Order: sequence, then C-alpha cells, then structure tokens
Amino acid sequence: MGIQKRLNTLKSSPPFQYLVTIVILLSSVLVGAGTYAFDGTLFSILLGLDLLITVFFIIEILIRFFSESKKRNFFNDGWNIFDSIIVISSLIPAGVGTSLVVLRLLRLARLLRIISFAPELRFVIESLIESLKQSVNVIVLIFILLYIYAVAGVILFGTVEGGRFEQLGEALMTLFQIMTLSSWEAIMLPMTDIYSWSWFYFVSFVFLSSVITLNLFIAILVDVVSEQRKRRDN
Repeated sequence: MGIQKRLNTLKSSPPFQYLVTIVILLSSVLVGAGTYAFDGTLFSILLGLDLLITVFFIIEILIRFFSESKKRNFFNDGWNIFDSIIVISSLIPAGVGTSLVVLRLLRLARLLRIISFAPELRFVIESLIESLKQSVNVIVLIFILLYIYAVAGVILFGTVEGGRFEQLGEALMTLFQIMTLSSWEAIMLPMTDIYSWSWFYFVSFVFLSSVITLNLFIAILVDVVSEQRKRRDN
C-alpha cells in the first residue's frame, strides 16, 4: 500500500476524525482559559499546549492534502479551503503592533473547524447557504421595507427627542431591533403618548417585516432543507 493510500485511509478512519474533533474542542477550551490571568508554570503549559495543537492542525491539513491523488481536488472542496484558512491564520506571530485580541479571536475560530467534521452541521450550513442564494429577492424586499419605514419614521417622528428616529441611520437600527421583536413595544409606547395614531406605523411594520417577510425566508429554508435531505438520502 502506497503512502497516499495510507494517508487516505488514516484521514477517513473514525478514530482519526474523533481525535481531530477532541483537539478542536481542547483548543477552544485553551482559548477560554487564556481569558484568565495565569502566571508562571501554568501559563507556560498553556502556551506549550497551544503550540502542540497548532502543529497537530498543520500535520492534519498536510495529511488531507497529500492523501489526494490529484492535489487540485483538495482545493475543489470548500471545506478544505475553510479549514486551511483557519489553520494558517493561527500561525500569525504575536509581533510588535499585533493585537493579542485579534490573535485570540483567530485561535477561537478554530472551533468552527468542528463543522467540517460533523456531517449534520455541514448539512445545516450548506442548506443555509443554498437558501440564502434562493432568498435574494426576499432579502432585497426586507431592505426596501426597512428603508421606506426608516425614512417615513424620520419624517413623522424626527422631532421627538430621544425617540430614536432623529436620523436615518438611527431609524434603521431602531427598525432592525423592532423587526427582531426585541422590546419593540418599549419603543412604540412612548411614541403613542405623543402621537396616538403612531401605533399603526409600528404594528404595520411588525406585521410586514416579522410576520410575513421573515416567514417567507423561513419557508424557503425549510423547503431547501427538505430538498437537500431528499437528495442526500437518494
């Protein structure tokens, strides 16, 4: 058996995949532990473990690369590119002018690699991306709706101090909060004390954005997931 076939067998073996998953989780735990202030020996141990994990990820990527009969096939898989970018980003040295916060976030991103090793998670992400492709018109409709109501809100309520409709950008952020149904009544009730008819503005926006438009996106997502699952099962 050639080296390439051995590497391919190793890459596909459940024990190896379980090992990679455990190391990914351990890496995330270490990043979490790094938020605490450690000194001396414990800090050195954490740095050493982080270095070993980085080396392991490099070796794992190389195993997957050299197991391919045609090396370009490695780059034809979007998940391989995704994993490679995350591993390469963790190699950035902490030099002068480099933000330690950014470095920690890049290392935390290694937790995302668990998606490529969990078939169900990959299925969910792929279905979500496919649904987004099919939901372009719905997304455009949401932005048009937000813009129309934001401009109308500035015209109608722009003179109310602290009403969160004094500028267009502020109105857009306010409407986005209302669209998520996060404490939207706390924004509406003070306005109805000044303009008794303003309830129609808020209720109509909630109905159009949350009840109808967002449900359209959910319907598309459910349909895509159903189609993807049928294709996978067949």
